[in-house]
Amino acid sequence: MSTSKPGDRHDLLLAQRSWERLWKPALLLGVLLSIAWWQAGTGKLPLIETADNLWVLGGAVICLLMGLFALVARNMSYVQPQAIHFRIATPFLKLDVAYRRVRSIRPVDLVQLFPPDRQSWARRRFLAPFYGYTAVAVELNGYPLPRAALQLFFPTQFFLPQATGFVLLVEDWMRLSTELDSRIGAMRGRK
Repeated sequence: MSTSKPGDRHDLLLAQRSWERLWKPALLLGVLLSIAWWQAGTGKLPLIETADNLWVLGGAVICLLMGLFALVARNMSYVQPQAIHFRIATPFLKLDVAYRRVRSIRPVDLVQLFPPDRQSWARRRFLAPFYGYTAVAVELNGYPLPRAALQLFFPTQFFLPQATGFVLLVEDWMRLSTELDSRIGAMRGRK
């Protein structure tokens, strides 16, 4: 495997789950608001006054656009090893993490990392499809951006709970781990 070419893209399952949970309710709300706007325009829905009719239409358009964007965005989050860094991409952020920041890479069982009995019901429900999966834990010397800024773009479960680093939950964790290890080894070997 050549370490100068970009590696394979690995879809980030936690980010996909976040977008997956958003698109259906947003589209449903958009459709319901569209029906309410249409009914108010015909006079069959007297609860909405003519002056408020545009607000309902605006809400419907925003919800429909948000739902369509979330539908597309669920497949836009990935991690990809590069020559001197690995890229974590979301629809709004492409974050390059230099290999010199990496302290260690190890497999982790998601159940042990986020025990269900210690999670809130919402977090437990979010993680439920992934219990039993193995993720790649990338421990870092420091984040490339402040953690507070990164939390705007990544779900909370994307961060290691007891250390500085990321939890990369992908379909083929062994392949990702091998790619990252070989590129880090090649980079350190050049120095």
